[in-house]
Order: sequence, then C-alpha cells, then structure tokens
Amino acid sequence: MDRETPKAEREAAFQKLQSERVVKGLEEDRERDVQERKERQQILQEEREEREQIRQEEREIRQEEREERKREREKARGQEKSSS
Repeated sequence: MDRETPKAEREAAFQKLQSERVVKGLEEDRERDVQERKERQQILQEEREEREQIRQEEREIRQEEREERKREREKARGQEKSSS
C-alpha cells in the first residue's frame, strides 16, 4: 500500500503539470492571436491609407487637367476675339 501512495502522488503531480502546460499553451495561443490581429489591423490601416493617398493624387491630377482645359478654352476665346 505504501507503494501506491507515492504512485498516486506522482500521477497527481503529473496531471497538475500537464494542466499547467495546457493553460500556458492556451495563454500563449491567445497572446499570439492578439498580436496577429493587431498586425492584420495595422496592415489593413496602411492599405486604406495607401488607397486614400492614391485617390487624393488622382483627384489632384483630374483637377489639374480641368484647370488646364479651362486655360486652353480661355486662351482660344482670347484668340477668337483678337482675330475678330
């Protein structure tokens, strides 16, 4: 009977250690998930900012093109008046 008591204690200690390993593994998984989520959010934010920057540049180009066409029309009108 004395032999089973230490065996039972060893088994209980082993089970406790296994449980602690599982808990630690879950905590590490959770931490990793949080970190990965933050990284994905950062990447998405950077992509949004990049798309917005591109849209802004496209708007500026279109505005410059409109202004250039307007100047050309005004120049053409000026030449029509002077030739009249």
